[in-house]
Amino acid sequence: MNEQAYIESKPKFSVIWIVPIIAILITGWMLYQHQSNKGHVIFLKMENADGIIAGKTEVKVRSVQVGIVEALRLQIEQNAVIATIRINKHYDSLLTEDAKFWTVKPRVDETGISGLNTLLSGVYIELLPGESDRSASLFTMQDQPALISPDVDGVRYSLTAANAEVLDVGTGIFFRNYKIGQVESAKFNEKTLEMDYGIFINSPYDELISKNVIFWVNSGIEVDLSTEGIRVSTGSLSKLIKGGISVDYPPAAEADELARENTQYKLHKNFAVALERRFDLFDLYLIEFEQSIKGLRPGAPVEYRGMRIGTVEQVPAQLVRDGQPLYFQQDNTSIPVLIKVEYGRIYDVDEQAKQYWQGNIEKWIKNGLRASLKSGNLLTGAVYIELDFYSSAKPESIAKHSIYPILPSVPSGFTALSEQVMALLNKLNKLPLSDTIGEAKDTLTAYKQLGLETEKLIKELNNKKVSEKVDKNLTQLQGTLVQLTASLKQFEKTLATYQQGSGVMEQLTDTLSELESLSNTLKPVTKSLNEQPSMLIFDKNSGEDPIPRKGQ
Repeated sequence: MNEQAYIESKPKFSVIWIVPIIAILITGWMLYQHQSNKGHVIFLKMENADGIIAGKTEVKVRSVQVGIVEALRLQIEQNAVIATIRINKHYDSLLTEDAKFWTVKPRVDETGISGLNTLLSGVYIELLPGESDRSASLFTMQDQPALISPDVDGVRYSLTAANAEVLDVGTGIFFRNYKIGQVESAKFNEKTLEMDYGIFINSPYDELISKNVIFWVNSGIEVDLSTEGIRVSTGSLSKLIKGGISVDYPPAAEADELARENTQYKLHKNFAVALERRFDLFDLYLIEFEQSIKGLRPGAPVEYRGMRIGTVEQVPAQLVRDGQPLYFQQDNTSIPVLIKVEYGRIYDVDEQAKQYWQGNIEKWIKNGLRASLKSGNLLTGAVYIELDFYSSAKPESIAKHSIYPILPSVPSGFTALSEQVMALLNKLNKLPLSDTIGEAKDTLTAYKQLGLETEKLIKELNNKKVSEKVDKNLTQLQGTLVQLTASLKQFEKTLATYQQGSGVMEQLTDTLSELESLSNTLKPVTKSLNEQPSMLIFDKNSGEDPIPRKGQ
């Protein structure tokens, strides 16, 4: 009996494979979990890895660790170091394209001392999250720490400075000596040759920044040497050490419309320059002086009867004719000076002041309006230009040289005075002073010889022999007077013992009278001897001492 074979198909999947598959799935899940927990990898480009150690240097946000440096790689082509950093997965949202990184280490700069805690813990990298919605994986390390956190309220503006002092990042901005912000960035613009500053004004002080505010550098001490004298002003101690930027409204002006964010302002060298720059509506005039302009400098005031109406622009004016400066021409002896008539100084509404000036200047010059140099300060020697009317001036009109109208001038008062002084000195030089001085010298020589001879005569009169003889006679006379005084006292005692009216009394009275008469006679002699001791030797009425004469 033939039996048919039965072929039974077995299942292709064996139960035994379930175990390895489960193991593979578990392993894959574990690997995924491991990779997920490791976080996001980013790359940080820096100039050098000073203080940064792979596997040790941490990345922090507000002192909380969010990552660690895993590796450092030298990139020779770009002359840089690339740090591989792993950020914890919980902080992936911090890695926006405008995030900032910098190294925290001990620093001593104009903002103070910082990073001292890293002396023990070591250098770490600070991460400042940005505000962008786009993420990134490649960043560049900053040289300086970020000063303003994104969560700080305020408004940013920009400043440009051509001639002002170069300021550092972190320099304070002050409104009437109160700090309201700071410099956030500083960069030199090689195209405009100016410094560009980014500043941040903290809220709510941004409401002080209107369109008409002015910014100037406040170094803490200002010395102004001008026609008004020497003016020294100082600020606070912090300004003296670090300096700062001051902002305020122009004098006698109120706040204008609030400025928008990123509005650009000019940063002026000082407050005086900031005020000068307000007068941007002006006309240029040329003044030719037939005298020395020593002491006149650019920036000196131009005044009309004490009221400032302009500023000296160029001294001397840079005018060229035939390839040479105008003031070096042989047919021109005057020195040209270029001035600005600033209409904002004449009247607050500068357009009206301009119309008034231009409509009357020709008439004023015909009536005698002239420019002259005036001494502003004798100590500094500074001078300024004064406009005034001179009744003796000849009628003139405005002339023009190139594009500048010319205002006529007159010699200044101190120049005329100098000419008079020079004329007086010339007259003194013409006097025969040499002969007069010679005669005076001969006279002084004769007086000197006379003095020597007189001194010799006095020495002869006061020689030792004459002096001893006079002293001896005076001693004898003094003894006689002493004896006479003693006798008188004795007679007084004797008279006291006798009665009045007796013969002895009368005799004694006569004797006393004679003695009194003798005493009165001797008094003039004693007085004369005291006044002229030599009269015992020489005659009192002898002639005058002979006067030595030249040639005798």
